[in-house]
Amino acid sequence: MFKRLLTDSIAIVFGNLETVFKTCGAWFALQFVLSLVVLMIGGDISGEAQIGNLSGTAILLILISAVVALAASASIAVAWHRFGLLGEQPATFHLKLGPLELQFVWKLIQLLFISMLVLIPVMIVVSLLGVALPPVVGALLAAGLLLFWIMPHLVRLNLVLPAVAIERPIGIMDAHRLGNGLGWRMLWSLIVLSLPFLLVSMGLQYVLALAGASLPVVLIQIKVLILNVLLQIIVTVLGISVITAGYRIATEQPEVSDNPERT
Repeated sequence: MFKRLLTDSIAIVFGNLETVFKTCGAWFALQFVLSLVVLMIGGDISGEAQIGNLSGTAILLILISAVVALAASASIAVAWHRFGLLGEQPATFHLKLGPLELQFVWKLIQLLFISMLVLIPVMIVVSLLGVALPPVVGALLAAGLLLFWIMPHLVRLNLVLPAVAIERPIGIMDAHRLGNGLGWRMLWSLIVLSLPFLLVSMGLQYVLALAGASLPVVLIQIKVLILNVLLQIIVTVLGISVITAGYRIATEQPEVSDNPERT
């Protein structure tokens, strides 16, 4: 099952790159322009600037960028889920934001709220235990709880998203039941597929910083931003594809084994 999640996600993305860029291109271009505007006004897209040093206009643009990012994530995810599950092709210039995408945003907010309700008490307990435990032991305990117990359950809840996207909505607890046995598989698929691109992104930033030492800082940041946009498109769609593939597997098979040995 884990192998199928990986192969299905890779196949749908790299076998349909034209659709990938149709789905994401316009939204990422809009976000790219907003980032450039913030940069030119006085922000720092590298994240090194302090909020207190930003102008009021830059802060407003950052807030607008955050709203656009939320809208983009919903619009892209809905379009990609519908392509993956229904074969529906997005428009060449995809900037759709309608009632379905707003329903998707609402589900995203619900999932975020649930995640906070679950994670905050656990982190408090881990912090209290950390007082009596060596720092390394506390860190390993927190990582173990997150990766092997909490996160697989939270990932299962994400199956509510493709259901909303294809207009077959289910409850959040129904999504959790539907994803029985798929949580850890989807989680590790997300990690395995994202990690290489994240490492490449970090490497590019380091190489560009070295190669562009004699160039103005703004030019270096723009070069990094362009390359990161391309990587983010692939990482974004791969992540969505894991959830799409998980939903397909869950709806094809009434029960999925919880035994990690079965793949």
